[in-house]
Amino acid sequence: MTELETIIKLHEKLIYKIATKFYPNPVEDLFQAGVIGLIKAYNNYVDNGTTKFTSYAYNYIFGEMYDLSNNLRSIKLNKKILKLYKQIEQTKYLLAQKLNYIPSTKEIASFLEIDENLISEVYTCTNNIMSIDSNEEEKRPIYETISNPQDNINTDHIDLKDSLNTLSQEEKDIINYRYFKDYTQSETAKILGISQVKVSRFEKKSLSKMYNYLSA
Repeated sequence: MTELETIIKLHEKLIYKIATKFYPNPVEDLFQAGVIGLIKAYNNYVDNGTTKFTSYAYNYIFGEMYDLSNNLRSIKLNKKILKLYKQIEQTKYLLAQKLNYIPSTKEIASFLEIDENLISEVYTCTNNIMSIDSNEEEKRPIYETISNPQDNINTDHIDLKDSLNTLSQEEKDIINYRYFKDYTQSETAKILGISQVKVSRFEKKSLSKMYNYLSA
């Protein structure tokens, strides 16, 4: 066992203890993030006789878990927003065919049984430039202002797919196995022939890239 492996083994309980602060995120993911933090602490620690290594490492471990949790939550949030956007657009299309005019935000909200403000927030988040209450739109033929929902069947995946294009092939493979095929980090590592720590490191880096793209 190497010195680094020994350090990780000795501090497993500390990592798991800190991980409890970030439930219900997957324990395995939190542990791997914690290991990354521990390694960073190990590489930067200077024994000055006053600060214990465990105290020094705590902030590194906590920081890595915090960043991972934020990235995971942000990706999930964006997926929910894109899914709701698709529902709004499909409702808009269906009501327009039934009413023979562009439905208002209030009518769409009533049909979906959601708050009107939520629709505005969704359009703001998706950077949608089309105003669903525009008087100008009401003067135009419906077929010019409303797209068929079949054309938008993958609306909730478009931005996510685009965000994947910001990744390297290795990063894409890791995200594909972890989030689209639902493999664990250890399973992904075995399939790709790399270490679990590397999977964790690349996953965190990839999620950060995707989050930055989706938030732009």
